[in-house]
Amino acid sequence: MAQDFKKLARNVVAGVGGAENVTNLTHCMTRLRFILKDESKADDAKVKNIPGVMGLVK
Repeated sequence: MAQDFKKLARNVVAGVGGAENVTNLTHCMTRLRFILKDESKADDAKVKNIPGVMGLVK
């Protein structure tokens, strides 16, 4: 089954508190690295449970 990467991206951004909460985003081969304005707005459990997310590290 093909992965819907647009849906995955929307869900991840929503899980970290929305686009307005993202100060910076970079990536490497296996990770997205977010710098957030307010980490309390991120829902770690929600992000961890998004299909396609392999884990979350702070």
